[in-house]
Amino acid sequence: MTELEKKLRPYHVWALGVGIVLVGEYMGWNFTVAKGGIIGALFAMLVAGLMYIVVAICASELGSSTKLAGGPYDWVRLFVGPGAAAIVGLAVYMEYIALSAGDAIVVGQLLTAYVEWIDVKAVALLILAILTLINYRGAVTALTLNFFLTFVAAAAVVIFFISSATGFGVPNFSFENMFQGAMPYGLVGVFAALQFGPWFYLGIEGAAMCAEECKHPTRAVPLGQQAGMITLLLMAGMTLFICSGLIGVDELGSSVYPLFEAAQNSGVGILILLLAVGTVFTCIASSNGCINDSSRSWLALSRDGFISDWFSDVHPKYKSPYKAVIFTIPVSAGFAFSGYLDQVITFSIMSGLVCYVMIPFALYRFRKMYPTNNSLVRPYIGPLQPWISFLAMGIAILIMSTFFWAYMLNLLFALVFYIVAYFYFSWRYKKIKLEKEKEFSWQDRLGWPEPEVALGQKRFTAQTGGGNDE
Repeated sequence: MTELEKKLRPYHVWALGVGIVLVGEYMGWNFTVAKGGIIGALFAMLVAGLMYIVVAICASELGSSTKLAGGPYDWVRLFVGPGAAAIVGLAVYMEYIALSAGDAIVVGQLLTAYVEWIDVKAVALLILAILTLINYRGAVTALTLNFFLTFVAAAAVVIFFISSATGFGVPNFSFENMFQGAMPYGLVGVFAALQFGPWFYLGIEGAAMCAEECKHPTRAVPLGQQAGMITLLLMAGMTLFICSGLIGVDELGSSVYPLFEAAQNSGVGILILLLAVGTVFTCIASSNGCINDSSRSWLALSRDGFISDWFSDVHPKYKSPYKAVIFTIPVSAGFAFSGYLDQVITFSIMSGLVCYVMIPFALYRFRKMYPTNNSLVRPYIGPLQPWISFLAMGIAILIMSTFFWAYMLNLLFALVFYIVAYFYFSWRYKKIKLEKEKEFSWQDRLGWPEPEVALGQKRFTAQTGGGNDE
């Protein structure tokens, strides 16, 4: 079997994680303002940021230890069970596919602001097709492009922030806007703003999904993942500061591209051009990274028989999962053709929250199966476990509960979708075992010792991947 190419370095991991997520500073996060005003947005940013810091720590430990391309799917499969793993693999796939479509929609809407005859859906499809071709040619090509695009988009935010904070070149910046729209709907609004808080950081866990393609994954994954999280925390704070000082609360809460609109309100031509380029670049980088990560999740599902093994083929020349990459086009195009940005964002966030419950839980199970005094080599060990894992799971469930405000039908649909998928994949797993006698003992595949699980004063050997979800 042809293996994936192993050439990625820490800056590629950073570019994948930040490249996917930085678009969340350029658009989408501002729906928190519509729910809870500036204070609500700040609360959502901090609470969601805390959850993502923990998720990034968990993903760093799991990703550097397993070194597998499936990311959250592989971790849950190893340490929880096959049915739960398949759900996570599907959730990761849907999270990134929906996010990729949202990115393409924003680029189309931005271009139509200048060229009226351009069709948003046609632009979205063209972008998705070009990026699919780039990913077809391998992760190094795709993520090198991401590094350049992400660096330019991040630099644009920093320059805009310095100009606004110092007052140099941005005469229209006003602190009064922040206080006028601080908390228009009271504490209920602040709590409801958590719905869109994850959009500041959505997808950062995907940085660990290129572990199997890293030259030195034990170093590249933790370094790139956590450097990316630090970058995003700084960018989120800068973005909220800039936009709340240049756009009124009513306009900010409904804007499609708030950073670009803030630049327009500044009246500074060079900033308008810079943020227009930054918006396009970050959307392309995000969509590009999403295609990379979603295809790896689909590859992982295919490898283990949950979907057709046709998707598990690796290109003999480019060393990419080219069939899984190609399959991203029809699904992402379906989301993009809906045209409803908030609905696409909502489904992406809900799918992400499924992962943010399961990733910390997978690490908790990993620590139980392989205690830190075990002979298994751990390239990175996160602090304060298992308490911070429980904290992240609690925050994710709390955020999910807030969708009962305004998006209750979306929440119910997502829950039914994943529950039905769980039963289907559980049935599929049993069928695979009966037909092919296929076991998912990945410890053997990774060369690990058999796991030992502590239960009181007794210890026993876990069977078939350590999962109890058979």
